[in-house]
Amino acid sequence: MDRHKTLADALESEVLTEMAGTFFGARKTVEDLLEDFQLHVEELRSREALVFSRLFYLRSLLLGPEGEAALFAEIGIAPPFPDSKSHSGSRTWHPDSLPFAFLAGTRYTKAVLQAYAELRHACEVYMSGEYEEDPDKSGRKRLSLHYLQVERHCARLNERIEKLNTEMPPSSVLQYARNISSADQPGQGTLTNSLGAESLDKGLMFEKLDFASLGLWKAPNLPPVEACENAIRRFCARHYEQNARHIKKVLADLD
Repeated sequence: MDRHKTLADALESEVLTEMAGTFFGARKTVEDLLEDFQLHVEELRSREALVFSRLFYLRSLLLGPEGEAALFAEIGIAPPFPDSKSHSGSRTWHPDSLPFAFLAGTRYTKAVLQAYAELRHACEVYMSGEYEEDPDKSGRKRLSLHYLQVERHCARLNERIEKLNTEMPPSSVLQYARNISSADQPGQGTLTNSLGAESLDKGLMFEKLDFASLGLWKAPNLPPVEACENAIRRFCARHYEQNARHIKKVLADLD
C-alpha cells in the first residue's frame, strides 16, 4: 500500500510540476513578448525624428510654415503635418549635396523637388520599412522596423493574450491542481476560496493592448513626385520670384 501511495505521490508531483511549468512558462512568454513590443514602440517613436528632419529641411527651403502650407495647397492636399511642433527632428539635416543648375531659380526648384522626394521616401520607410544591413548577420539585409509591423505585432500579441486567458485562466488551473492533488494535503483551494475565481482571474489575467492608446504617429501618404512635379515647379517659380533674395541666402548657406 505504501508503495502504491509513493507512486501516486510521485505521479501527482510530476503532473503538478508539468502543469506549473506550462502555466508559468506561457505567462513568461507573453511577458517577454510584451517587453519586446514596448521596445519596438519606443524604436518606432525614435524613427519619427527621421521623417521630421526631412520635413524641417523642406520647410527651410520654403522659408517657413507659410511656404510649406502654400506648397501643399498647390499640390492639392490638406496640410499633412499639422502637429509638427510636437515632434522632434534635426533642424540641421540636409542632403550631402544640392542639385546643380546654372540659374539660381532652376537650382531652387530642383532642390525643392529633391527635398520633397526625400520627405515622401522617409514617410514610406516609416510606414512600410526598407531593407537595411542586418547588424546581427554580416552581409545580410533585413526589413527595418515600421508602423505597419508594430500594428500587426500588436494584433498578434492580443490574439495570444486572448488564447492564454481563455485556455488557462488562473482559477481553472488552480482548481484543476486542487482536484488532482492529495485530499489530505492541508490548505487546498485556500487561494481560490478566499478570493473567488472571478476576482482571481481579474487580478492575474493579461489585459489586451489598445493600439490606439499608444498614440503612435502615422505618416501621411504623400503623392509621388511624378504626380505633383508640375505643381511643385509652378509653386517654386512663383515663390522664387517673390523671395529671391532670401532663397539665395538659404541656398548659399547649404553649399
